[in-house]
Amino acid sequence: MEAEGLCSICGRPAKLHTCHLCGRLVCSQCMDHRKGMCIKCAGGKEISSSGSKDTGVFK
Repeated sequence: MEAEGLCSICGRPAKLHTCHLCGRLVCSQCMDHRKGMCIKCAGGKEISSSGSKDTGVFK
């Protein structure tokens, strides 16, 4: 499902995708499309609003 609004992870305005695990609405950069999950649920790295990758890994 796609909607428009603010990403619940990075806060950018964008077309949003729904995480199949937690239901967060997230932008394409904060979505792991292969897994159908947001980067927090997928265990990926959060991308800061400046576009550079954060060094923290969410578990």
